[in-house]
Amino acid sequence: MRPAARTSHEGARGRGNHIGELYSGTSGFSYTTWKGKFYPASLPGSKMLEHYASHLRGVELNGSFYRLPPATALEKWAASTPDGFRFCMKANRGLTYSAEAFDKVGLARLFADRLRTLGQRLGPVLLQFPPVRQRNVAQLESLLDAVGGVVACEFRHDSWFHDETYDVIRRHAGAVVVTDEEKWPQAPLIELGPVAYFRLRRGYTARTLEPWTERVRSAIGSHDQVHVYFKHDPQSPRLAVRLQAALAERESGSRSRRRSPSAPRPAAPAEAPGISTGPSARS
Repeated sequence: MRPAARTSHEGARGRGNHIGELYSGTSGFSYTTWKGKFYPASLPGSKMLEHYASHLRGVELNGSFYRLPPATALEKWAASTPDGFRFCMKANRGLTYSAEAFDKVGLARLFADRLRTLGQRLGPVLLQFPPVRQRNVAQLESLLDAVGGVVACEFRHDSWFHDETYDVIRRHAGAVVVTDEEKWPQAPLIELGPVAYFRLRRGYTARTLEPWTERVRSAIGSHDQVHVYFKHDPQSPRLAVRLQAALAERESGSRSRRRSPSAPRPAAPAEAPGISTGPSARS
Protein backbone atom coordinates (compact mmCIF):
# COMPACT_ATOMS: atom_id res chain seq x y z
CA MET A 1 0.00 0.00 0.00
CA ARG A 2 1.22 3.48 -0.82
CA PRO A 3 1.60 6.16 1.86
CA ALA A 4 -1.67 7.59 3.12
CA ALA A 5 -3.02 10.70 1.45
CA ARG A 6 -2.16 14.00 3.08
CA THR A 7 -5.01 15.52 5.06
CA SER A 8 -6.14 19.05 4.41
CA HIS A 9 -4.88 20.13 7.84
CA GLU A 10 -1.39 18.95 6.96
CA GLY A 11 -1.63 20.69 3.60
CA ALA A 12 -2.66 23.95 5.25
CA ARG A 13 0.51 24.01 7.33
CA GLY A 14 2.52 24.02 4.14
CA ARG A 15 0.62 26.90 2.49
CA GLY A 16 1.02 29.63 5.06
CA ASN A 17 -1.66 32.30 4.53
CA HIS A 18 -3.18 30.70 1.42
CA ILE A 19 -6.86 31.59 1.00
CA GLY A 20 -9.01 29.68 -1.49
CA GLU A 21 -12.28 30.67 -3.15
CA LEU A 22 -15.57 29.66 -1.53
CA TYR A 23 -18.51 28.62 -3.70
CA SER A 24 -21.52 28.23 -1.43
CA GLY A 25 -24.97 27.32 -2.71
CA THR A 26 -27.73 24.74 -2.94
CA SER A 27 -28.70 21.69 -4.97
CA GLY A 28 -30.82 23.36 -7.61
CA PHE A 29 -32.36 26.83 -7.76
CA SER A 30 -35.71 26.59 -9.58
CA TYR A 31 -38.17 25.92 -6.76
CA THR A 32 -41.50 27.70 -6.46
CA THR A 33 -41.61 26.82 -2.74
CA TRP A 34 -38.74 29.28 -2.24
CA LYS A 35 -40.92 32.22 -3.31
CA GLY A 36 -41.66 34.49 -0.41
CA LYS A 37 -38.62 33.07 1.44
CA PHE A 38 -35.50 33.40 -0.69
CA TYR A 39 -37.12 34.69 -3.87
CA PRO A 40 -39.54 37.63 -3.97
CA ALA A 41 -43.09 36.28 -4.05
CA SER A 42 -43.82 37.73 -7.49
CA LEU A 43 -40.52 36.80 -9.14
CA PRO A 44 -41.06 34.93 -12.44
CA GLY A 45 -39.31 31.61 -12.87
CA SER A 46 -37.21 33.00 -15.72
CA LYS A 47 -35.55 35.40 -13.26
CA MET A 48 -34.78 32.88 -10.51
CA LEU A 49 -31.23 32.06 -11.61
CA GLU A 50 -30.31 35.72 -11.96
CA HIS A 51 -31.62 36.44 -8.46
CA TYR A 52 -29.91 33.35 -7.04
CA ALA A 53 -26.55 34.29 -8.59
CA SER A 54 -26.75 37.78 -7.10
CA HIS A 55 -26.54 36.21 -3.62
CA LEU A 56 -24.58 32.97 -4.06
CA ARG A 57 -21.58 31.92 -6.13
CA GLY A 58 -22.34 28.33 -7.09
CA VAL A 59 -25.10 25.82 -7.68
CA GLU A 60 -25.18 22.04 -7.91
CA LEU A 61 -27.55 20.80 -10.61
CA ASN A 62 -28.96 17.29 -10.36
CA GLY A 63 -31.16 17.31 -13.47
CA SER A 64 -28.14 16.21 -15.54
CA PHE A 65 -28.18 12.96 -13.53
CA TYR A 66 -31.34 11.96 -15.42
CA ARG A 67 -30.87 13.57 -18.83
CA LEU A 68 -28.24 15.45 -20.78
CA PRO A 69 -29.06 19.18 -20.65
CA PRO A 70 -29.54 20.88 -24.03
CA ALA A 71 -26.69 23.11 -25.16
CA THR A 72 -29.15 25.99 -25.48
CA ALA A 73 -30.06 25.71 -21.79
CA LEU A 74 -26.40 25.70 -20.77
CA GLU A 75 -25.72 28.76 -22.92
CA LYS A 76 -28.65 30.58 -21.31
CA TRP A 77 -27.50 29.71 -17.80
CA ALA A 78 -23.98 30.92 -18.51
CA ALA A 79 -25.30 34.19 -19.92
CA SER A 80 -27.52 34.73 -16.84
CA THR A 81 -24.70 34.56 -14.30
CA PRO A 82 -21.61 36.65 -13.48
CA ASP A 83 -18.09 35.57 -14.42
CA GLY A 84 -17.26 34.20 -10.96
CA PHE A 85 -20.28 31.90 -10.78
CA ARG A 86 -19.90 28.10 -11.06
CA PHE A 87 -22.25 25.30 -12.11
CA CYS A 88 -21.49 21.87 -10.62
CA MET A 89 -23.25 19.32 -12.78
CA LYS A 90 -24.11 15.88 -11.46
CA ALA A 91 -22.85 13.22 -13.85
CA ASN A 92 -25.44 11.14 -15.64
CA ARG A 93 -26.53 8.05 -13.71
CA GLY A 94 -25.47 5.82 -16.60
CA LEU A 95 -21.84 6.36 -15.64
CA THR A 96 -22.10 4.61 -12.28
CA TYR A 97 -25.59 3.11 -11.85
CA SER A 98 -25.85 1.15 -15.11
CA ALA A 99 -25.08 -2.52 -15.81
CA GLU A 100 -21.49 -3.61 -16.35
CA ALA A 101 -21.95 -4.04 -20.13
CA PHE A 102 -23.12 -0.45 -20.60
CA ASP A 103 -20.72 1.89 -22.45
CA LYS A 104 -19.95 4.15 -19.51
CA VAL A 105 -16.84 5.68 -21.03
CA GLY A 106 -18.67 6.60 -24.24
CA LEU A 107 -21.43 8.31 -22.27
CA ALA A 108 -18.86 10.10 -20.09
CA ARG A 109 -17.20 11.59 -23.16
CA LEU A 110 -20.54 12.72 -24.57
CA PHE A 111 -21.51 14.23 -21.23
CA ALA A 112 -18.19 16.08 -20.88
CA ASP A 113 -18.39 17.42 -24.42
CA ARG A 114 -21.83 18.89 -23.76
CA LEU A 115 -20.73 20.55 -20.51
CA ARG A 116 -17.98 22.47 -22.29
CA THR A 117 -20.75 24.80 -23.41
CA LEU A 118 -20.58 26.37 -19.94
CA GLY A 119 -16.98 27.46 -20.49
CA GLN A 120 -15.33 29.05 -17.46
CA ARG A 121 -18.53 28.76 -15.44
CA LEU A 122 -18.23 24.97 -15.26
CA GLY A 123 -17.28 23.83 -11.77
CA PRO A 124 -16.38 20.30 -10.64
CA VAL A 125 -18.49 17.48 -12.04
CA LEU A 126 -20.20 15.48 -9.28
CA LEU A 127 -19.69 11.75 -9.90
CA GLN A 128 -21.81 9.70 -7.50
CA PHE A 129 -21.26 5.98 -6.87
CA PRO A 130 -24.25 4.11 -5.39
CA PRO A 131 -23.94 1.91 -2.28
CA VAL A 132 -24.03 -1.27 -4.40
CA ARG A 133 -20.82 -0.22 -6.19
CA GLN A 134 -17.76 -1.22 -4.20
CA ARG A 135 -14.21 -0.09 -4.89
CA ASN A 136 -13.15 -0.57 -8.52
CA VAL A 137 -10.21 1.72 -9.21
CA ALA A 138 -9.87 0.66 -12.85
CA GLN A 139 -13.42 1.80 -13.56
CA LEU A 140 -12.85 4.99 -11.59
CA GLU A 141 -9.73 5.79 -13.59
CA SER A 142 -11.47 5.21 -16.93
CA LEU A 143 -14.32 7.52 -15.97
CA LEU A 144 -12.05 10.29 -14.73
CA ASP A 145 -10.03 10.04 -17.95
CA ALA A 146 -13.18 10.29 -20.05
CA VAL A 147 -14.80 13.17 -18.18
CA GLY A 148 -11.62 15.22 -17.90
CA GLY A 149 -11.46 18.42 -15.89
CA VAL A 150 -12.11 18.43 -12.16
CA VAL A 151 -14.33 15.63 -10.84
CA ALA A 152 -15.67 15.41 -7.28
CA CYS A 153 -16.36 11.77 -6.38
CA GLU A 154 -19.10 10.87 -3.92
CA PHE A 155 -18.85 7.29 -2.64
CA ARG A 156 -21.74 5.59 -0.86
CA HIS A 157 -19.82 2.46 0.09
CA ASP A 158 -16.93 2.79 2.52
CA SER A 159 -14.69 0.35 0.60
CA TRP A 160 -13.77 3.35 -1.57
CA PHE A 161 -12.10 5.18 1.31
CA HIS A 162 -8.74 3.65 0.54
CA ASP A 163 -5.28 4.76 -0.62
CA GLU A 164 -5.81 3.14 -4.04
CA THR A 165 -8.82 5.39 -4.59
CA TYR A 166 -7.01 8.47 -3.37
CA ASP A 167 -4.05 7.79 -5.68
CA VAL A 168 -6.33 7.71 -8.75
CA ILE A 169 -8.17 10.90 -7.77
CA ARG A 170 -4.92 12.68 -6.95
CA ARG A 171 -3.52 11.90 -10.40
CA HIS A 172 -6.57 13.62 -11.89
CA ALA A 173 -6.49 16.59 -9.47
CA GLY A 174 -9.98 15.67 -8.27
CA ALA A 175 -11.73 15.57 -4.91
CA VAL A 176 -13.51 13.18 -2.57
CA VAL A 177 -16.90 14.58 -1.61
CA VAL A 178 -17.54 14.96 2.11
CA THR A 179 -21.26 14.28 2.57
CA ASP A 180 -23.23 14.91 5.75
CA GLU A 181 -26.23 12.59 5.49
CA GLU A 182 -27.39 10.04 8.02
CA LYS A 183 -27.75 7.02 5.71
CA TRP A 184 -24.40 7.31 3.86
CA PRO A 185 -20.83 6.94 5.12
CA GLN A 186 -18.97 10.20 5.56
CA ALA A 187 -15.68 10.53 3.71
CA PRO A 188 -12.62 12.03 5.40
CA LEU A 189 -11.54 15.48 4.26
CA ILE A 190 -8.49 14.65 2.15
CA GLU A 191 -6.34 17.06 0.18
CA LEU A 192 -5.88 15.36 -3.19
CA GLY A 193 -5.99 18.37 -5.50
CA PRO A 194 -6.90 22.05 -5.63
CA VAL A 195 -10.63 21.51 -4.91
CA ALA A 196 -12.63 20.47 -1.83
CA TYR A 197 -16.31 19.57 -2.06
CA PHE A 198 -18.98 19.33 0.67
CA ARG A 199 -22.61 18.20 0.41
CA LEU A 200 -24.54 19.20 3.54
CA ARG A 201 -27.81 17.30 3.40
CA ARG A 202 -29.46 17.89 6.78
CA GLY A 203 -31.37 20.70 8.44
CA TYR A 204 -28.99 22.90 10.42
CA THR A 205 -29.29 25.37 13.26
CA ALA A 206 -26.67 27.99 13.99
CA ARG A 207 -25.18 25.59 16.54
CA THR A 208 -25.09 22.49 14.33
CA LEU A 209 -23.75 24.45 11.36
CA GLU A 210 -20.82 25.82 13.35
CA PRO A 211 -18.62 22.66 13.18
CA TRP A 212 -19.11 22.55 9.41
CA THR A 213 -18.22 26.21 9.15
CA GLU A 214 -14.93 25.41 10.84
CA ARG A 215 -14.26 22.44 8.54
CA VAL A 216 -14.95 24.56 5.50
CA ARG A 217 -12.73 27.33 6.84
CA SER A 218 -9.91 24.81 7.25
CA ALA A 219 -10.43 23.57 3.69
CA ILE A 220 -10.27 27.13 2.33
CA GLY A 221 -6.80 27.38 3.85
CA SER A 222 -5.54 24.36 1.91
CA HIS A 223 -7.45 24.38 -1.41
CA ASP A 224 -7.85 26.80 -4.30
CA GLN A 225 -11.61 26.21 -4.49
CA VAL A 226 -14.07 24.96 -1.88
CA HIS A 227 -17.59 24.05 -2.96
CA VAL A 228 -20.37 23.65 -0.38
CA TYR A 229 -23.92 22.73 -1.40
CA PHE A 230 -26.94 22.38 0.88
CA LYS A 231 -29.99 20.21 0.27
CA HIS A 232 -32.86 21.67 -1.80
CA ASP A 233 -35.00 22.74 1.17
CA PRO A 234 -36.66 26.18 1.51
CA GLN A 235 -34.24 27.15 4.29
CA SER A 236 -31.13 26.06 2.36
CA PRO A 237 -30.40 29.34 0.55
CA ARG A 238 -30.41 31.09 3.92
CA LEU A 239 -27.92 28.54 5.26
CA ALA A 240 -25.66 28.98 2.25
CA VAL A 241 -25.72 32.77 2.63
CA ARG A 242 -25.05 32.42 6.38
CA LEU A 243 -22.04 30.20 5.76
CA GLN A 244 -20.71 32.59 3.13
CA ALA A 245 -21.13 35.60 5.40
CA ALA A 246 -19.58 33.90 8.45
CA LEU A 247 -16.45 32.89 6.55
CA ALA A 248 -16.13 36.28 4.86
CA GLU A 249 -16.35 37.99 8.24
CA ARG A 250 -13.72 35.75 9.76
CA GLU A 251 -11.40 36.15 6.80
CA SER A 252 -11.78 39.93 6.93
CA GLY A 253 -10.79 39.87 10.59
CA SER A 254 -7.88 37.56 9.86
CA ARG A 255 -6.57 39.83 7.11
CA SER A 256 -6.85 42.86 9.38
CA ARG A 257 -4.77 41.12 12.00
CA ARG A 258 -2.14 40.13 9.43
CA ARG A 259 -1.96 43.61 7.88
CA SER A 260 -1.99 45.58 11.15
CA PRO A 261 0.79 44.29 13.39
CA SER A 262 0.76 45.67 16.89
CA ALA A 263 2.87 48.75 17.46
CA PRO A 264 6.35 48.07 18.91
CA ARG A 265 6.54 48.43 22.63
CA PRO A 266 8.81 51.13 24.00
CA ALA A 267 12.05 49.82 25.42
CA ALA A 268 11.95 49.13 29.14
CA PRO A 269 14.01 51.54 31.23
CA ALA A 270 17.36 50.27 32.37
CA GLU A 271 17.37 48.91 35.86
CA ALA A 272 19.62 50.56 38.41
CA PRO A 273 21.70 48.13 40.46
CA GLY A 274 19.52 46.60 43.15
CA ILE A 275 16.31 48.26 41.87
CA SER A 276 13.58 46.41 39.97
CA THR A 277 11.21 48.17 37.52
CA GLY A 278 8.43 45.66 38.39
CA PRO A 279 6.85 42.69 36.60
CA SER A 280 5.92 44.68 33.45
CA ALA A 281 9.57 45.07 32.60
CA ARG A 282 9.89 41.28 32.25
CA SER A 283 6.57 40.57 30.49
